[in-house]
Amino acid sequence: MKPNKLIMCTILCILFSTIIRSQMISNSTPITKEGEYSTPIWSPDGQKILFTDHHNDELFVIDLVHENKLTKVKHGQGIGYLANWSIDSESVIFREKPKDGLFSDITVKSINLNTRIEKTLTNVHPDNTNLSLNKKSKKNLIVYINLQTLKLEAKEGIDGKPWVITKEAGQYYHPIVSPNQKQVVVHEGPNMYIYSIYKTQKRTSLGYGLASSWLPDNSGVITFEDKSIDGHTISASELFYISATTVSKTQLTNSNDIIETWGDVSPDGKRIAFSDEKTGRIFVADLNLKN
Repeated sequence: MKPNKLIMCTILCILFSTIIRSQMISNSTPITKEGEYSTPIWSPDGQKILFTDHHNDELFVIDLVHENKLTKVKHGQGIGYLANWSIDSESVIFREKPKDGLFSDITVKSINLNTRIEKTLTNVHPDNTNLSLNKKSKKNLIVYINLQTLKLEAKEGIDGKPWVITKEAGQYYHPIVSPNQKQVVVHEGPNMYIYSIYKTQKRTSLGYGLASSWLPDNSGVITFEDKSIDGHTISASELFYISATTVSKTQLTNSNDIIETWGDVSPDGKRIAFSDEKTGRIFVADLNLKN
């Protein structure tokens, strides 16, 4: 009996799709051994990766140039939340809550990785999504969630007049500004949306998932979709790429032994770092994404 053509076509499509996905990410290699790490962030020079522990209470840096040397940068309650790099890749910028202080007393600081000297940054607002100062722009754009309204807002400079980006009803969280500071992806419930920061136009729905980074050329975002059997522990997760213009979705990973989360693309767009929720390790892989 001859096999059904529709069945054969379906099998071939699945096989072809699996091959394509496997080519998107290659040479996946763990760069940490023991430890429970999460949320990797590439340095602007592409030579180091910043990440935190699972509780956001410790900051670590791994030097990819010097045999993956691991350095503990700083310890403190919530210190890893939205921590970032300085533009010159020499310092880590973080939020710090004074001991026995209130969250309203949070200050933004930087610590130089070579000298270990800490500085308080008075020109960076604690609510800003991106703590790094953009030296190429004199506007010093600040994009943040208004904690009273849970709307996404923006302003130019700490004393600038704010405007609301998310006009629709809803409670928004976890915004990520595009490298060119023209767009922002933000979450509302389980859904992701892209908004223009300066223009009033219809938002773009990216569907279900959690975005973790933009591509350096602003073409799209890296997302992941986690699953849980018991509603508490992540049992599976895969990485995806979604185009900011066509909203086309490409699955990047397809593995049973790794639970991929928090993908971050290197400054040159050629590699991707991500955390494995199963083992707590940080991985780096080649990203073969053609836009």
